Amino acid sequence: MVRTRILTALLAIGAMSSAMPCFAQTPLSLRDAVERALAARPSLKADAERVHGAEGGAEQARAFPNPEVTFQNENLRSGEDYWNDVDTLAYVVQPLDILGKRGRRIDAAERTVERTRAEYEIGRWQVVRDVKLAYWTARGAQAARDLLRQTADTFRQIVQYHEAQLSVGAIAEQDVLRVRLEAERLQMTANTAAVRAARAAATLLQAIGVSEPAGVTLSEPLDATPPVAPVTEAVLLERPDVRAAQAAVVEAQAKAALQDALVRPDLSVTLGYKRTQVPSTLAGSNTVIAAVTARVPLFDRNTGNRTSAAAETRRQEQLLAAMRLAAESDLRAAVEEHELRRADITSTLTPLRDQAAALASISQAAYTQGGGDLLRLLDAQRTRLEADLAWVQGMVEYQQSVVNVEAAEGLIR
Repeated sequence: MVRTRILTALLAIGAMSSAMPCFAQTPLSLRDAVERALAARPSLKADAERVHGAEGGAEQARAFPNPEVTFQNENLRSGEDYWNDVDTLAYVVQPLDILGKRGRRIDAAERTVERTRAEYEIGRWQVVRDVKLAYWTARGAQAARDLLRQTADTFRQIVQYHEAQLSVGAIAEQDVLRVRLEAERLQMTANTAAVRAARAAATLLQAIGVSEPAGVTLSEPLDATPPVAPVTEAVLLERPDVRAAQAAVVEAQAKAALQDALVRPDLSVTLGYKRTQVPSTLAGSNTVIAAVTARVPLFDRNTGNRTSAAAETRRQEQLLAAMRLAAESDLRAAVEEHELRRADITSTLTPLRDQAAALASISQAAYTQGGGDLLRLLDAQRTRLEADLAWVQGMVEYQQSVVNVEAAEGLIR
């Protein structure tokens, strides 16, 4: 009867990996974590303001130059009659934003908006990747904590059974000491796992950008197998950092074209009215003023700015080439890691877990029938626990490899 009770308690260990209760209060799925991060992260809000600022710059670039209004008096001398002796001029000077300057300026401002938006997408891309990686780390820590906590609780019951039987002389004191030592070791390991789970959850909340003292329960299945998109060269164009580098090249080219256009003359037109008092008469002469003014680029050909803009264009082109090489390398490494992690799960960790469970069942049956000792039974259960923890860690690394592949392809959302 004693061994039957012990076996009943030990059978609870076999169900731990498939039934791991959560001890926190707020359930949180992977999608919920990502959406909350995108809505709450202050860094993303700051990047969004940069986009608004660039849009304001583009709006300003479309504005026309303001006219200049002049009211002027000539021949002002002491003792003269203002209305009869003073010449009066009133005219408007309107700068002409033509010869391609306005179009180039607008185009450069719009390219700046596109580049800023692409950089904002980089921020979203990085936030989603960081949150997903932190989520799976915390999810694995939570699973390990629950597994060890249940195992420790089960062994605590086993200790109570053995102590009760020892009190009536049904078993040896040595068996009680072995079970008690195993229970204390498991309890210490469970406490350490609880600390790690709390730290991992805090790191996840920090990545999301929120703070919840009550904690969260991560509800995403640890053994979920999300589909991985096929790898093609075209997917690299979807990476936010590559698109941002391309936008930076286009922006630099637009700014270089603007600097070339600024060499062209600045034109303005003048239109006004002049009243001149005719000498020796009481009558005045009313005339119209019209003029065209051109700023001749004789000494300042904007050479320095044009040289700087051309150099910036070449620099951005080199950065784009470097970004593409880095993206290709990142993608190859992520795909290779994913294949290795998947092989570990399918060919090593899952079979090892099944074999450990079978070995534990055999040891339980032998112990129940009196054909095995307690030490061998405890060793089999320890092996099963280690196999379950290795499977949990392997699933965490597999899920993170999926995230890395999605991020390397630029498909992470």
